[in-house]
Amino acid sequence: MHRVYLALPVLMLTSVWSFAQPAEGRAARNIIEEVVVTARKREENIQETPLAVTALSGDDLREAGIDNVADLSKSVPSLQINKGQGNQIYIRGIGERTGFVRVDPTVGVYLDGLFLPRADGQLLDTVDVESLQVLRGPQGTLFGKNTTGGALVLTLAKPHEEFEGYVEGGISSYETRKLRAGFNFPLSDTFFTRVAFNGIYNEGYMKDVGDDSRSNSEEGLSALFQTRWDASETLTQENLLFIGHSSGKLTNTNCNIVRDEALFVDGLALLWAGDTDASQGRAYRENCESNSRERQGDLTANKGPNPMLEQNFESVLFGSTTTWDFAENYTLKAILGVRRAVEGPVQTADNDGGPAEYSEAYNNEDSIRRSYSLELQLNGSALNNRLNFTTGLFAAAERNTETFTLLTNLIGIDSSSLLQLASGQDPTRPISPLGTVPVVGALTGDPLLQSDFELDNATYAAFVQASYDLTESLQLTLGVRYTEEIRKSGLKVIGTDLQDLAARLQAADPRFTPLTPPGPLGPLAGGQTDGLFSFAGSWLENPVGIATDVFRDRDGDGIVDYKMDTDNPSFFDADERFSQVTPMLSLSYVFDEYQLDGTPFDALTSYFTYSDGFKSGFSEPRGVDGLARIEPEEVTNLELGLKMDLLDRRMRLNIATYNMGYENIQLVTVSQDSAGNLIVVFTNAGEATIRGSEMELSWLPFPGAVVSLNYSNNNYFYSEFEDTNLKELALRNTAVPVDRSGEPFPASPEESASLGLQMSFPSPIGVITPRLDISYKGDVFFGLDATSAEVYREDDDRSGADEYVLVDLRLTWQNNAGDWRVTAYGSNILDERYINSTVAVTDSIGTFNQGYGNPRVYGVDVTWAF
Repeated sequence: MHRVYLALPVLMLTSVWSFAQPAEGRAARNIIEEVVVTARKREENIQETPLAVTALSGDDLREAGIDNVADLSKSVPSLQINKGQGNQIYIRGIGERTGFVRVDPTVGVYLDGLFLPRADGQLLDTVDVESLQVLRGPQGTLFGKNTTGGALVLTLAKPHEEFEGYVEGGISSYETRKLRAGFNFPLSDTFFTRVAFNGIYNEGYMKDVGDDSRSNSEEGLSALFQTRWDASETLTQENLLFIGHSSGKLTNTNCNIVRDEALFVDGLALLWAGDTDASQGRAYRENCESNSRERQGDLTANKGPNPMLEQNFESVLFGSTTTWDFAENYTLKAILGVRRAVEGPVQTADNDGGPAEYSEAYNNEDSIRRSYSLELQLNGSALNNRLNFTTGLFAAAERNTETFTLLTNLIGIDSSSLLQLASGQDPTRPISPLGTVPVVGALTGDPLLQSDFELDNATYAAFVQASYDLTESLQLTLGVRYTEEIRKSGLKVIGTDLQDLAARLQAADPRFTPLTPPGPLGPLAGGQTDGLFSFAGSWLENPVGIATDVFRDRDGDGIVDYKMDTDNPSFFDADERFSQVTPMLSLSYVFDEYQLDGTPFDALTSYFTYSDGFKSGFSEPRGVDGLARIEPEEVTNLELGLKMDLLDRRMRLNIATYNMGYENIQLVTVSQDSAGNLIVVFTNAGEATIRGSEMELSWLPFPGAVVSLNYSNNNYFYSEFEDTNLKELALRNTAVPVDRSGEPFPASPEESASLGLQMSFPSPIGVITPRLDISYKGDVFFGLDATSAEVYREDDDRSGADEYVLVDLRLTWQNNAGDWRVTAYGSNILDERYINSTVAVTDSIGTFNQGYGNPRVYGVDVTWAF
């Protein structure tokens, strides 16, 4: 049924957004104006740029109601942005889903030429943005590392010689209130300033019955200050300072048990706090199901009170750009960036999915990120403008800290099942509910394991790209970039103080006795009986609950109160060096007007592009086993494109088709360290191929009307992907390979489409503009580990999300003077429920935690410009 909404755009295989003028201006001329982009770090016509790029002006963003970069995924081909525990940006299926500071993003985000190195600062509000460009495909030559998927390029409105400004306020559903303002102040004929402010409050749309609060909330305040000094006719100096703070309760999820054979469900015959029947463990399952959508109802979760669900983030960014036109056709530019960000303690994963503290992960201390960058860029032309080039040097330094804590708590097992484990057998539960002797303790490694991670990263690069007009129509572009990185990583691992654990547990209840004699147990629990206790009672007394209650969070900081073994930390260091060469080549042909006489085309460009990009390597913590080297991943892109204007420049159609080779893919999987701790780790898993197409259509059918359509289809598949059978590793310490080739890519749909219809009606009281936007996203796989793909093939709802359609409506009135604007809108007016932040882990924890996107929202915005 969903595909009926998008029948027209799907049949036409077309795509959206290539305007750079407001709708009223386009309607008056009824032509599509030339769009100037800087995708190749110089200004040029988008229709003559040999790469797939979507360009949006500030007016385009406002007309479509795009307040945040995340909103772009509704309308930009092959772009998917998920907001869950971390910000996830995907282009053509390539993205990074963890948000760990040691892992670089795959989509570069640039604000006025400044590279934002971490995903936490990427989802910027589009306040005071003059233009936004989405570059699809690897951009490794001009933009450098971490652009294997592409790049987002934001350009701010610049200070200028006119005194002007705007104030915008709005209210909408869920107690949302927002206020934006921007002011331009010329202080002299050569010195100009601009300031902008943005404030938002959102109560959140998902209720948490555990503490009677709401999640998915947001409260933020930011300020942007800019100056521009025209020191001379050839020298300009621009500065910006961004200061922001945001807070809110994390996206809440509902939980489903998706695989009974998972280790934490029935695979290891474990028993959890609340279990009183040894023959069937119910507590783990009941904890998840108590937070299921079926149990709690629509937009309701049961996570319980936890201060770690509150997220706080502060950032400061300073940028300075000096531009010197030192000779005719030659410009030298220096771009300096300094950034500091602090993220407060926050929960990064709730593995068990419910209110109980069975298995969770936290960043339990402030995470501090500092970065510094400098780029020297020379642009010029020669040979009567037949040769245009960009060359430069880039250097950056980054220092990040992150404290990651993994909780698995105390777990129980019947002694009969424990004997099976010790002999390497698959454990089974006892037949009798009473079982035999209860055993409680650190069965899956340390109940609390803390990893303090530090990263010092230095990057150096040199690049050159030149375009030469072989003829008046045929242009050849060649480019290459050399990048070298030095990454120094430090890791301190602190486990639970097992002696203190034993003393406190026995003091609270002397029926707990350490298993003696200490000895081998097999791979589980690190191969030893240390930290395991027999209980001189029965399972009916809930011994696991008695034990975990001794260590519950009494100080209210969100972390269970185990004492850490700070006297015996483990230290690991790694000093890795990576280097990469990323070349590019393109050949484009711009047909002249004589060649197009008698054809339906007003303008036509065809191109072939080869481009290469890479994502940096790093050192990966592996629990108590230290750091492992992860190699850079690389993407090679072969792309063919057509860009055309038709119907007396009232229609624009851009088409791209591509084949991308993806090597040394950095994929996250679930594994186990030598102490028996289940850990989420990265590995270079294999190779993949991405074949796809994107098509963009913009059409002005008659004065006042704007039609935009999009469609993208990406066929992702792993040609090589080898993992390890987690159960064999946990039970028998045997690395049994698992072939995961043929799996779908996670977290990004293969198919997307959108339709936008807008019509402006002049009247004596002003211009009235209704607008309709329909967006479609195809099925998405959200699995993490080996068996999640098998579960997905059996029933895609168990580890994936169904396709969905969102419908938005807007009605805008603008007075004839153009200084007042009022917009009433409804987003997701059909109140569609769709999953956009989630993960399914079926080998170990057996849960599928599902986060839902925004429900139906109504609102009104009022803007005054002067």
